[in-house]
Amino acid sequence: MELMEKTVASERVFDGRLLKVYRDKVELTNGGSSVREFVHHPGGAAVVALDGEGNIYLERQFRYPYHKVVMEIPAGKLEPGEDPFDAIQRELSEEIGATAGRWNALGCIMPSVGYTDELIYLYLARDLTFGARHLDQDEFLEPFKVPFGEALAQAADGRLNDAKTLAALFRADQLMREEANG
Repeated sequence: MELMEKTVASERVFDGRLLKVYRDKVELTNGGSSVREFVHHPGGAAVVALDGEGNIYLERQFRYPYHKVVMEIPAGKLEPGEDPFDAIQRELSEEIGATAGRWNALGCIMPSVGYTDELIYLYLARDLTFGARHLDQDEFLEPFKVPFGEALAQAADGRLNDAKTLAALFRADQLMREEANG
C-alpha cells in the first residue's frame, strides 16, 4: 500500500524565534487532497549522564506549556547547522557542569509525530568529571542525582513523564544490559 503524501503547496503561517508553523496542502494516495499543519523544530539532543557510583543526573525545570515543573534529563535544542553530539556536550557542561570520558549514541526519537518534525538525539555519558555550571541567561533549572535503578522505576510507574527521558533511560538500560552480558 502506498502511504506517502505529496506536498502540493506550503505556507509558513508563523515564524517564531524557535518554532515555525506551516500549513501544507497535500495530495493523498487516493488522489484526494487534505491540509497538514505542523511545527518545524530545529531538533535537540538529550543525555543520560551516569556517574561512577551508578547515579543519573536529572533536572527540575519549569516547562511553560504545562505550567509545571518537570523532571527530565539534561537536554537542549540544536543551533543552526550544529552537530547533535557537539550540542549535547555543550548542554551537559552548561546544565550540570560535567564533561564525559565515554559516550554512546542511543539513536534519535520523534517525540510527537502528529504535529512536529522535531528529532531528539539521545546519548549516554559516563566517566563524568565535574566543574562549574554555566546556564544561559534565561535558563533556570535544578540538577539532582538519583540511582539509575530508581530513575528507571520512576519512568516505569509514571513519576517521570518526559518522553525523551523515558526513551533515553530505557535505551541506556538496554545498552548497559547488553554490555554486562558481553
